[in-house]
Amino acid sequence: MVTRIGGLASGMDIDSLVEKLMKAERMPLNKTFQQKQSLEWKRDAYRNVNAKLKTFDNFLLDKMILSGKMNQKTATSSNENLVSVKATSGATGNITIGGVSQLASAAQAVGNQTEYTGDSKLSELNLSVNSISIQSIGKDGRLTTEATKVNFTNDMTINDLVKTINGTGAGVTALFEGGKLSLTAKNTGSEKGGQGEIIVTGGLEVFNKLGFASTDGKLASNGKNAMFEVNGIQTERSSNTFTISGYEMTLKQTFNAGDVALKQYEAAELELKNAQDAMAGPNGLTQKYIDAANRYFGTSFSTIDEIKNATLPPSAFKTDFDTAYNGKFASTLTEQEQSVYKDFADKNRIAKLSDDDIDTIKNNDIDTLRTMSQFSAYSDADLNRMKDNADSLEKFRNQANKEADERLYQATNKNLLTNDDAITFLNSMNGKSTEEITTAINDLADGSLKTMLKGTNVEQLQFLAQDSTRLTEFKDIAAKQVTYEKEKASYDSVKSNYEAGLQREKDAEQAYANAEEVKNSTPTGGTTAAPVTMQATSDTKAAKEQITEFVEKYNEMIDEFNKQLKESKYRDYAPLTAEQRKDMSENEQKLWDEKAKSGLLRSDSIIRDGMAKMRDTFMGSVAGLGDKFMDSLAEIGITTSKDMKNSGKLVINEGKLDAALEKDPDQVFKMFSQTGDVTVKEQIVNGKTVKVTEDSRGIAWRLRDEMKKMTTQIEKQAGRDGAVNNTFSLGRAINESDTRMTKLQAKLRDVEARYWKQFTAMEQAINKANKQSSLFS
Repeated sequence: MVTRIGGLASGMDIDSLVEKLMKAERMPLNKTFQQKQSLEWKRDAYRNVNAKLKTFDNFLLDKMILSGKMNQKTATSSNENLVSVKATSGATGNITIGGVSQLASAAQAVGNQTEYTGDSKLSELNLSVNSISIQSIGKDGRLTTEATKVNFTNDMTINDLVKTINGTGAGVTALFEGGKLSLTAKNTGSEKGGQGEIIVTGGLEVFNKLGFASTDGKLASNGKNAMFEVNGIQTERSSNTFTISGYEMTLKQTFNAGDVALKQYEAAELELKNAQDAMAGPNGLTQKYIDAANRYFGTSFSTIDEIKNATLPPSAFKTDFDTAYNGKFASTLTEQEQSVYKDFADKNRIAKLSDDDIDTIKNNDIDTLRTMSQFSAYSDADLNRMKDNADSLEKFRNQANKEADERLYQATNKNLLTNDDAITFLNSMNGKSTEEITTAINDLADGSLKTMLKGTNVEQLQFLAQDSTRLTEFKDIAAKQVTYEKEKASYDSVKSNYEAGLQREKDAEQAYANAEEVKNSTPTGGTTAAPVTMQATSDTKAAKEQITEFVEKYNEMIDEFNKQLKESKYRDYAPLTAEQRKDMSENEQKLWDEKAKSGLLRSDSIIRDGMAKMRDTFMGSVAGLGDKFMDSLAEIGITTSKDMKNSGKLVINEGKLDAALEKDPDQVFKMFSQTGDVTVKEQIVNGKTVKVTEDSRGIAWRLRDEMKKMTTQIEKQAGRDGAVNNTFSLGRAINESDTRMTKLQAKLRDVEARYWKQFTAMEQAINKANKQSSLFS
């Protein structure tokens, strides 16, 4: 460390002199700092561009693609007193409700009068359980998959239990009044399978002591489905509110009930007959399932009950495959050997041990083995493990090779392994390089063999070709696997069809019972009315508002980008250093920073080219739309401004837009939202074959694709928020500036130390001279 001596001897202000000298020396450091600051500002400016692109991209997705106002529709009912309606964006065509024979209602169970009150303790019931489990009808018209369990304690009251049931999501509403308990299903409708709508699967004792007398747990099976005629079809729903063809309808009262009830009964009767016929007979689903089971399991069942009551044996097809697979790949290691083997760090090296290597390990001590080059790659742990288990090394090697073969088999297309031509080709490639194999594949005639080989990794093919015996074994195993999987898929399909048919039959039986009940209980008279018709119309006003908002937001973004491209660059206003800021007021600093940051992206090629590509997306037509006279933005009244000062902003011809929305609002929506792709087709024009590009992407998708490309280009320059500097160009430049600044700061410390050393030497010399002169005075 340099001893600093001020100007005591010379009378000079050394501190001030060094400070002024260092000010000049710091100029390269200040310039580097300013360069780094400019780079950081440019990075942030780029990221701000990406933020605006992201905001607009989200707008396109949410508002122009995922409907929003663009595909908003309104629906009207010809008789709101009978059927009310709302339209979703998917509402199409007209829907007519010809009549309603029954409205949906919720199942309800009411127990008998008991001696208890709501404040009675559960301990008074002398219960042997402390929980109940309830299943109830869901919105889909079927019982919930799992029962809801409700726990309770003996010190709770009946009111506490009711409150707990209502708060558990069991799908029922419990009520206890006047000594009676009632349970009402929260969802309306009749359970499709006829199992009932409120089922107690645990703790039935509790309900029976509160007035019920159930032995099977079925507390309520009196739910009603809404039964009606829609567009001439007799149908039913578990709720009075449902959606068909995009119309959300609510049935309010029955009408034309007698006529609909009779038609419903006839339709249900016919469906039940069809469902039963599909199951019965020599070609029915039941017999097909029996035949499939006999083939797959090798049995000789003659009835479906025999299958249900039997313990099915393993499939012979699976047994054949398992035997072949395990015969090739199953481990032959003892439990102790397996325990040792699994701890080897690199089993691939174990697989490559030669017989000589194994003998060397057996005949040398561990210290000698460590000096041998062929064992240098092994860890000390693996080498010790091999030495300690030298007698098992051959078995370890075999196991490692088995595992490698198993991985190869599993990774290889089984259709390739069972293809005779593929096997012949692979055998001919034994000893060939990957380049030679690739050439041989390319020389094959076009066809399935070539396609299959090209779809397999060439190193994998080379490894397969090395051993014809292994290849033959693989072929045998693969043949058995393909057969097994084919037979299993066939059996599973037949079984699935049988189970679906069985469910259809059960549903049809319940639907028939429901229809019969309604027919028998519905008088021939009742309310008669004209069929209720629902119609949907597009809300063109809302669509126009959305398109106008799209144009406004796009123009706002373009205007912002144009300002940045045209922003003035003030080269005399470099970023301020910390020392410069000390001499300026806060307002002066703010004004200076505004000048220094101006023009960072002036004439930037990424933004300029990106904007040009976005403008191009508006020019072409959207392929795949119905009306070719209304398949581009220009044809619906949206064009780029002719005023050069607007630099590509969009303008709207309201008359043309209104006409387009009035003519076909759905096509206008698709023009923006249609998913698609870019294809190149060959067409004959004037006798010549030319390539024509068709783009079926909607405008919103095209814009998003171009903005994504622009975003990617910017990220290469400026990265994303939180990105590491060395992953993008400006970040690497910032790192380089940091490195230069570190070196310059070290250099400045050395320079300052040198100046002080020089001035200190001068002071010491002057002081010495002064002392000598005083001797002669």
